[in-house]
Amino acid sequence: MNPREPRAIGGYFELELAPSAATLHAGSLRFQSSRAAFLALLRSMRPTAVWMPWYICDAMLEPLRMSGTPIKRYGLDSTLRPQPVELARDEWFVYVNYFGLCGHQVSDVLSRFPRERVVIDNAQALFAQPTDCLATLYSPRKFLGVPDGGYLVTQQQIEMPTAIDDASLLRCNHLLTRLAKDAEAGYIDYAAAEESLKHQEPLRMSALTRRLLAGIDYEAVRARRVANFAFLHETLQRYNSFKFPYDPEAVPLCYPYFGAPSGLREELQAERVYTPTYWPDVASATGVPAFERDLPGSALFLPCDQRLSREDLFPIARRLLSRVA
Repeated sequence: MNPREPRAIGGYFELELAPSAATLHAGSLRFQSSRAAFLALLRSMRPTAVWMPWYICDAMLEPLRMSGTPIKRYGLDSTLRPQPVELARDEWFVYVNYFGLCGHQVSDVLSRFPRERVVIDNAQALFAQPTDCLATLYSPRKFLGVPDGGYLVTQQQIEMPTAIDDASLLRCNHLLTRLAKDAEAGYIDYAAAEESLKHQEPLRMSALTRRLLAGIDYEAVRARRVANFAFLHETLQRYNSFKFPYDPEAVPLCYPYFGAPSGLREELQAERVYTPTYWPDVASATGVPAFERDLPGSALFLPCDQRLSREDLFPIARRLLSRVA
């Protein structure tokens, strides 16, 4: 809609959505994706180099390559705490709040590194509050049924794009197909939507995505994810190799199970239980440490999202327990 034109009245109906309400991170800068927000931050601030974890989605390396920013890498220990590094002048340090469960590690990072040069990647921690640091990034589509979008929270002056993303409509096919048919029918469209976000110049978040985000019951999403995670953690923690401080207030992306039996992911997939792999390309990266190299193949990331109930999760947990207990 052109803001200079009068509002259209009458005619056909648009998609009926819940009334607009408050959204998360209301004061953030809004882009078409988290990686586009990161690219805008890099171009505005121009660090001399950025320290990135080996264990990270390749999408977050893309803005560094596009901006010509040198990349340095650091490793993690078995608790996902960063290994020591020496930051040179004007270098940044990026840390991922993995699975929305690494609030303690975030605090540790901010105590060890100059917070004015730390970027927290909350793509997997949508509900985590922004921290007092250079910038915090969010990716709502990792948690919600929206086609795109990214939030950037920072006190720095960022050059915002003038153009608004107009491709959100084209990224909605998989969202509608899963409603009308099933998960398998929409997967090709989902992959195409993800592909369309690669190598993009920063744009402002679309009106469609803004409206979709404004109609979500965030408290219901929060409560269901927390309850589902609590059930899985209570059931599986004894056998999980990933030992982490359990924060009952954290809103997780998934339930990460480290040291999963070989072939279990394929067994679950045969029963139409789909678990992501974070991130398979890490294993083949040159110079990657052993812990990060082995993690994509040995970890299982169980869904615990707001669409699921304990009744949905019980057979999944039982299947895993049948292999490890």
